[in-house]
Amino acid sequence: MPILHVRALPEEDHDKIKNALKMACEAIANAYGCQESHVWATWEEITPGFYIEGSCDSAFQPADTHPPICELVCFEGKNDTKIEEVLLATSKALGEGLGLENNIFVSYREAKAGQAVIGNRVVGKN
Repeated sequence: MPILHVRALPEEDHDKIKNALKMACEAIANAYGCQESHVWATWEEITPGFYIEGSCDSAFQPADTHPPICELVCFEGKNDTKIEEVLLATSKALGEGLGLENNIFVSYREAKAGQAVIGNRVVGKN
């Protein structure tokens, strides 16, 4: 169950955000090897002036600076090759969906067995 969290400066076209998140969910599911319905994605807008790159700020999402900052949380157990594949698929889908090409930052974090709960069940515990 991969979960993608995106934090970015405002986009003028909210349909672009929804489309990019859907594209990312599909790409993550394909690369990770799970059903698309098992991939979750969230979007959080960063208030202009609260995301500085060097000494520059921006009111809206520029194409070549201030990349969206993304964290992909996945359950442990994937090897380095699979993790790289999932990261690249995520970056590519978001970049295409948002029209930002290579201006996406994605980090990967593993959720360990026994350290996450879904509903009332600790995941990875028997």
